Amino acid sequence: MAKLLGLVLVLGVAAYFFLPGLKSKVDRQIDKVGGWTEEARRDDPVGYIDFSIGKLQENVTKFEEMRTSLVGAKAKLEQQKNENAGKIVFSEKMLGELKAKFLEVKSDKAKWPVEVAGKAYTEADLRQQVNLFLSQKEGFAALATQLDKALVTAESKGNEILTRISDSKGKLSMLSTQKEIVKLNKLTGDTEKLLATVQDVLIQNEAMAQGTAVRTVEELMKEAGSAAAASVNPNVDAFLNG
Repeated sequence: MAKLLGLVLVLGVAAYFFLPGLKSKVDRQIDKVGGWTEEARRDDPVGYIDFSIGKLQENVTKFEEMRTSLVGAKAKLEQQKNENAGKIVFSEKMLGELKAKFLEVKSDKAKWPVEVAGKAYTEADLRQQVNLFLSQKEGFAALATQLDKALVTAESKGNEILTRISDSKGKLSMLSTQKEIVKLNKLTGDTEKLLATVQDVLIQNEAMAQGTAVRTVEELMKEAGSAAAASVNPNVDAFLNG
């Protein structure tokens, strides 16, 4: 049985290489499914143009959806950045007030407990509060860095998507006309060059379509959250006496 299968396989391979009609048919099917070669485009320019128009329309639709999602993601990042900046300002303000009270006691200008923002603090309470604010401030600073990186990434991805949309629409506007020219005058050198540039656009579109801009931004947002939650061990004495 194994020998029979081997013989069938050998005959099939031989038929592919030595029967031109079969080879052409198989190759054309591969071209249709796996990508159009230069030879395939030359053999069937109208078919390739129809394929390209459909594919470019799909690309534009997908990229428009990606752009809409990315705009929403950027808005969330901007909101997070603004909220985080406010937390940093508040932490710095509270730390300044707590340190000022600590130094007043140290210089015998006040005694424990001291009052900060309407709350009474013993020395132990104040140190604990300073420790908390220093930890949070470090987390907020790390978050700010990650949010800035995420926004830069989102901006870059947005520009890439706009380029792909613009290139795709530009080729679409030309292909319909070229299709009629090809039908009348067959394939010209200029049309071959155009189809080659269309292929380049489709390849770049495929690379972009395989990417997921929104997921990348969300991953950075997740990293930002992890950075903010990372444990820190602030030196309370260095801060209060510095």
